Formats: sequence, structure tokens, C-alpha cells
Amino acid sequence: MTFLPRLAALAVVAGMLALAASPTRAPAAAVPVITAINVRGNNHVPADRVLGAIHSTVGTPLDTKQVAADQNAILGLGYFTDVKTDIRATPGGVALNFIVLENPTVARIVFNGNQHVKSDILAALMDTTVGTVLNTNTLRDDVQKINSYYDKLGFTGTRHVQNIRVQRNGELDLAIREGVTVTRIKVTGNTVVPTAAILGAMKTKPGTTFSDQQFQEDLQSIQSLYKDLGFSGSFDGAPESGDPGVVDVNVCESRVGAIEIAGNSVTKDYVVRRLLRLHPGALITDARLRRDYEAINNTQFFKSVDLSTKPFGDKCGYVTLVWTVVEQRTGTASVGVSYGGGGQYGQGLSGNVSFSQNNINGTGNGASVSLQRGIHISNVNFGVNIPYIHKFKPDSVSFSIFNNDVNNQPYPVYKEAGNNPFFSVTPLGGTAISTPITSTPATATGGPCSPGSTPCSGQFADYSSRQAGVQIGFGHPTADYTRLNLGVSATRLFQSFSANGFPQQFLDVGSGIIGSTQQTSPLGGTTGIAGGAVRPGTSNLRSVNASLVRDNRDDVQNPRFGGTSALAEEYSTRAFGSDFNFVKGDFDYTKFRPIRKHSTLALHLNYGYSSGGSSLPYNDLFSLSDQQLRGTKYVFYGDREVLGQLELRVPVTADKKFSVAFFGDAGDTPYITPNVGPTPAPSPTPPAGPHAPAAGGARAPVSYSEAPFHLKSDIGFGIRVYTPILPQPIRIDFATGKTGAHVSFGINQSF
Repeated sequence: MTFLPRLAALAVVAGMLALAASPTRAPAAAVPVITAINVRGNNHVPADRVLGAIHSTVGTPLDTKQVAADQNAILGLGYFTDVKTDIRATPGGVALNFIVLENPTVARIVFNGNQHVKSDILAALMDTTVGTVLNTNTLRDDVQKINSYYDKLGFTGTRHVQNIRVQRNGELDLAIREGVTVTRIKVTGNTVVPTAAILGAMKTKPGTTFSDQQFQEDLQSIQSLYKDLGFSGSFDGAPESGDPGVVDVNVCESRVGAIEIAGNSVTKDYVVRRLLRLHPGALITDARLRRDYEAINNTQFFKSVDLSTKPFGDKCGYVTLVWTVVEQRTGTASVGVSYGGGGQYGQGLSGNVSFSQNNINGTGNGASVSLQRGIHISNVNFGVNIPYIHKFKPDSVSFSIFNNDVNNQPYPVYKEAGNNPFFSVTPLGGTAISTPITSTPATATGGPCSPGSTPCSGQFADYSSRQAGVQIGFGHPTADYTRLNLGVSATRLFQSFSANGFPQQFLDVGSGIIGSTQQTSPLGGTTGIAGGAVRPGTSNLRSVNASLVRDNRDDVQNPRFGGTSALAEEYSTRAFGSDFNFVKGDFDYTKFRPIRKHSTLALHLNYGYSSGGSSLPYNDLFSLSDQQLRGTKYVFYGDREVLGQLELRVPVTADKKFSVAFFGDAGDTPYITPNVGPTPAPSPTPPAGPHAPAAGGARAPVSYSEAPFHLKSDIGFGIRVYTPILPQPIRIDFATGKTGAHVSFGINQSF
């Protein structure tokens, strides 16, 4: 029954097509009108969903092209495996029937081959769910999602959903290939870190599935491995295109291709280049870059030092280092006036002129000259420093000449005890002096001078001294940051006390001046101290000195890291033509540690020693002033020294131009001390007349011994201010100790 209507409909359609193709002008047959559109074969997908996809409508002429397009549209819904049409003649036209073959309902989703991603995660990525009609469009999107998810995880080099099978029972099977299996890892370009160490740092290994994400983490691990060793470089790689199982790891260790110096208009290029430890072809490390930066910055030739890099051709890992500097003034000239105290024993006003240049004509050589003239002083000093004897050899030489005079500086005298006419430069029961006074003595009283600790009025001694000589030093680096220095010096020393207000023969300097040999006391015997600390008259000091110095401070002006250590020895003997026999040593140590982000904890220790007690000449004595013991206003001299300083430096402004410091100091410089024996009985009054003896009665015997250490300590705070006038900070410290409070001023850090 159904065959005949279908045959009639086909005949109608064939007739219409024949009429349209006939070359004759016979009248065309009427095109049948669609009287009904039906969907058959759908079990779960609503017919309305299918009808919504077609464009053929009831009441319009039948269009075979549109019918074919409607078939494709229904297939495009994704729910059907096949779509057929059934056109049947009806009264007044034809009925258009779409017969569909529906996809099965999904009963189960099964994944095969996935190891790194769980099935639950893959199922959650899909919009296809159990219990719904399989939609091929949705399934295609699901496959794309799964592939993209694996790609994001770094599993590249393959299509991850390899095969899809739909079982008759509705089971959906997806075959997964997560990635390429690694068969070999090939490392190239490494010279610092062995290949075995690089492979050990990687989680990508032969037999594992290649993951680009994991591989990138492996490259970071390799970079960290280099960084921990202080090296840098670039690291990349990928599976080989011809054989994805072979993974290439390319190491480009950072090396110097070339070095450029920029910004220097005065300083010669070679002055900077000879400081650098990195040279073309050398491996770049953070430590070497930091070392070169510190070497350039610590010359104090530049306001700022910056480093940048730029490519050097196409060589793997090679870069051009560009050091950009901003020069600053390296010469200073000053004219000043100083005041050394007033009164009878003060040094009064003095004027000084000085000039120094640390970078003569941009060569890195330095020279300085200073002149000072006052009522009682006249000083001339000249020095030259050449850090590189040869252009690129870091052997140094320094030379200085000096002539420092003190002329008739008034000095207090004291009446000695006993029935005698003698005056001493040391108060009764006091300690021996070794240099001009460092503090104002007690005010002298009128009337006859009496024995005691009060200076005599109307009687004093004029002190004169001269230090004139030459020094030559040589330096040679023994290691990075360390230098060995050797030097010789020859100095002509002169000093004298001249009585003023009383005869010269009554001036007793025996308790204040120790001769260059065993001293004979006025009562006979010797003092037990050999030396010449303040030998009267003229003497020669000739010595050799050696020092080993290490300086690895990151910034000599304001260090936060590193420190200094120095061991120095000076040796003088009569074999050199010297009038003095002694060995003098000094050990100095500083350490700087950063505290938090900006502050610095600084430590300074010093220990000085000498042989022969007072055999040190007065110009070689150890000294501590208010620049070291900031709680005292006096200067202490001695033949030994111990000093400890601790300081916390805290910047206040972001540019560190203003900072505060909290500190503590402790130290001492003991010297010889006189041991006065019992005073002899009073001498009888000398006979009067022209035959009276020139000297009076006997005096108490005096011997000398080393004084013990008595530490002087203080605590306080200070400020540090940088100004445009000086490259060094101005230092003002407020300290208090057992001797009271004191304010000290200085240039540069305290140590």
C-alpha cells in the first residue's frame, strides 16, 4: 500500500523536473505544496527540537534543495546517526517526513590509558553525561576540552584522545594517550655543572611521560642549581621534532663577550678596566660582579656606578657588560683656622692650607700637600701615592716627606719636694709625660712655688720638638682583597725643654724624659727601663715596617658587609743607624653586618704592643683621643693599646644622607709610670757666698715600670650628615662616661 503512493509522488517530482528541462515551451506542471512535515524514529529527542532545525514549512512549494539542507541541519544537531526523507502524496500536495536514526543513550563513560589525570577529573571536563542521548557535537567539544586540559598540564607532542568507541549497550569508551614517553635526555652547553648533576635535578626522566609544565620546572631547578653555585645563564629545551622521545636541554652559561666603560670624561678607561676581575670569555657570577662593582665604587672617583648588559652577537650565553659611571670631584682644597686652647699653656690660633687630588689627570694616582702655621707650631707634609707602578700591575708605591715643628711651647713646671732648688716637668706623685700636654693644667698660684701638683707661677719650661723625615712604602696583592705592604722610614727627631724664669741647671726632666739607654737615677743606680721615649736633644729613628691588610668592605664610605683586618709590625734597631731599639705591633679588625633592611652593626677591635717599654720614640706612641674614646676630651699616649668599639648605624632618610648611630667605646693606652722612692732627709742649707754649690740637696730616687691597663668606657649616640661640600659624612657624637660628657666632631665614620 505504501509503495504506490510513494511511486506516485516520485512520478510527480520526475515530471516536474522533465518539464523544467524541456526545450519546448510546453506549460510547466504545478509544484506540489507541502501539506505536512513529520519526524519519525526519535525516541528521546523531542520532535519539536528536530522541527526547529529545518526551514521547510507547511504551505510552501516543495524545494528539494531545501529538503537536503534540512537533512544536514538535523544531522548537525548531533543526536542522530542518519536522517532520511519520505515524501508522500496527499490531497492537495505532499507530506514531508524525516526519518531519523537516534544515537544511543550513554550508559557509561570509560577512559583507558590515563595515568596522570584521574577519570573523575576527565569526566568532570565533559558535558556528555550518563543517561542522556549521545550528542556528537557535545562529544567533539568534550574531546577538545580533554586535549586542551592535557596541553595546559604540559603534556604536549600528541593528540590525547586517540580513539572513541560507542558500544551497543551505550558504553562510551575513550582511549587516552597522555603524552610522549621520554626515551632520552640530551644536555649540551654545560661546563660548570656536570651532566649527572643536571639530570639528578630533573624530574623528567627516561620512561616518564613528557610534560612541558614539569620540564619548565626542571629548567628552573637547573637555574637554581647554577645560582646556588654563584653562576648564571639561560636554559631552554624541547622534545626533538623528528624524535619526540628525545628531550634536548640547552644550557647557555653567562659569559663576558665584551666590556664597555661609559660616562667617564676624566678617568681613563684603563683605570677602571684594571680593577675588574671579569674579562672577556670569563664566566659571570654574582660574586664577581659584586667584587667588580665594589672595586670601582671604592675608588671614590664616581658618584654612582651602574651595570647593565646587552647582547653580544648570537653566541650562546655571551653578553656585553656596560659599566656606567658618574664622575665626581676627586680633588679637595681647604683653608682653615684652628684653635689649640688659650692661656699661658695653650697653642692658640693656627692656620692651615691643604690640597689633595686622588685621581691626577684621570690616572688614579694621588698626591697631597698640607701646611699649618701657628704661634708655636709649623707643619709641612707632602705625599704621593701610585696604586699601579705599571699600567695594569697592581703593585703600589707611596712616598711622603714631612717636617713638623713645635717651637717654644710653654710647659708647666712643678717644685720638687725636699730642700732643693729643682723644678720638674712632672707634678709631685704624677706620671711621666711623653708629649706636649693634652689638657690645661691647674691654674698656678701666686707667691713662692711650693712642692705639689700645682704649676709654679712665673716659672715654666719652653718645649721644642721637630719631626722631619721621609717614608717609602711598597704594596703587592697576595690574594683577592689582601695586600702585603713593606716600607722604610727615616726620621730626625729633636726635642728640648728650656727653663724660663729659673736657671737651666735647676730644670729636672729626669722624671719626664727617659734616655735612649738605661737611665741613671739622681741617687745612683738605674731605673730598670731601657729606652728613649722622650729623649732630649737630637736622635735618629730608622725603621722598617710590614703589614698584611685584608679589606672586603662593600663600600669604604658606608659599609654594610665585609670588614677589614690588618696586622702591622715596625722594627727599629741600631743596626739601621737608629738610636732606638724596639718592635712595635698592631692588630686591627672591623666587621660589618646588616641588620634588617637598612641598618648596620659595626664592630672594631684593636690591640697594640711593643717591646722595651719606653723605648718607643714619642712620635711612635699609641694614642687614643676623643675620636676613639668619645666620652673623653683628653688624648692618651702609651706603649700599648687596647680598644673596642660597637656601633649600630641606622639611616633616617631613604637616600641615607642622614643617619644616627648608637655606640659604646672602651680602651686604654698605658705607659710607664714613675715609682718615687722615699725622700731623703732635708739637706743642710748651702753656704752662702760665691763658692756656694750650684745644686741643692739630694732628691728622692725615681724608677719606672709598665703601668697596668685601666679601661676607660663610654656610651652615646651621634648623627652622620652628608653634604655637597665633602664626599665623606660629617660626624657629631654625644658620649658620656666616668669622666663626664663630651661632644666630638669628625669627618667620615668613626671606623
